[in-house]
Amino acid sequence: MTPDDGPLAATGTNEEEHARPLIGGAAALFVAAALLRQPLLALLAMAVVLTVGVAVLWRRYGLRQVRYTRGFSRARAFPGGEVLLEITVENAKLLPLPWLEVEDQFPEGLGFPDLALEPTSTPKVAVFRTVFAARPYERVRRRYRVVCARRGYYRFGPARLRTGDVFGFAARSEAREDVDALIVYPRVLPVTAFGLPAKQPFGDERPAKPLLEDPLRIAGVRPYMPGDHPRRVHWRATARTGALQAKQYEPSATPTLAIFLDVNTFEHFWQGIDPEALELAISAAASLAAHGLAERRQVGLYVNTPLARGERSVRLAPSRHPSQLGKILEALALLIPSTGFRVEALLASEARRLPWGATVVVVTGYVTPALEETLTRLHRAGHTVTLLAFGDRAPDLPSRPGFSVYRFGPEVSLERMAAFRLD
Repeated sequence: MTPDDGPLAATGTNEEEHARPLIGGAAALFVAAALLRQPLLALLAMAVVLTVGVAVLWRRYGLRQVRYTRGFSRARAFPGGEVLLEITVENAKLLPLPWLEVEDQFPEGLGFPDLALEPTSTPKVAVFRTVFAARPYERVRRRYRVVCARRGYYRFGPARLRTGDVFGFAARSEAREDVDALIVYPRVLPVTAFGLPAKQPFGDERPAKPLLEDPLRIAGVRPYMPGDHPRRVHWRATARTGALQAKQYEPSATPTLAIFLDVNTFEHFWQGIDPEALELAISAAASLAAHGLAERRQVGLYVNTPLARGERSVRLAPSRHPSQLGKILEALALLIPSTGFRVEALLASEARRLPWGATVVVVTGYVTPALEETLTRLHRAGHTVTLLAFGDRAPDLPSRPGFSVYRFGPEVSLERMAAFRLD
């Protein structure tokens, strides 16, 4: 659609110059009709002047102080949920809007039961078209149901508004670049829905060494030993006893769970992705994170793929903060279905930052020999390791104390997950 259309359409910015010939001609006709004493011709000339003047008025001021906004009953939802989309048009001026056509871009992948969207040449984008009318200083609202069918990040907009005079002689259109987003989280289910045990789904977590010490919790003092960090020195006890004393910390009571999600579902990048296996892996990662936080663990998330907002990968450090689950679910919702760099590289770079004894959970759609070697090294280094494998290739790793392996076949599918209901 062109920015301006109609009989009085202009390519410049001064509409009066293009309407001036019509007004001048109508004025000359009015003078001639008055001299010839032709009242009907004079009325016709006057009507032309008024019509052109009104058309110019609406064309110039029709879209001024017109606000177009979208709003959701909630901006976050889960698959199968429903939200309300409210569209508001406000005409904040004295000039009424006899008609206002709205052409808005809506994302595909959501359900709109009350709307019929038009397809476009842009992938995953459809057009919502409707017409409003607004009196002076009137606000018009319309609500539409949106069914959140599946996980994703959905952008609404930009929009184009078009209005004109009541006669349809002149019209003006204008782009509105405001964009709104609706985020649909991945499906979160009990770990038992994936065939994992309700208790200790991450395997045997009894460490081979004492738990990591918590420097914020001092249990007492002990004699200083060679190799102790200078920060451990308890200066008051040293002054009192006359010998170097060191702080003795209590063991950390908060276990750490680091979830690594691998988005690769085939051995080679050029093979593409298996959407079924990827969505299952994403749902499993979300469910494990929710389970871990419910057990009062520090939970972190690492993913080897970019996000819809431009980040190259996901790196959420382990935390027990109340907002951590929301951050994890939002990051998983924003994942772009694509291949990523090797998860072994992500494990190697991030595992060094994890505390000793942290539980490492890897969720993947394809287990490579390199990943098996990496997980074996992590287990030998003192980490509890859990592997969840979705896909055709069975991992060549047996379960053993501190190393749990779960392989999921056709009994676990998106269709079965969608049918699963919490009682």
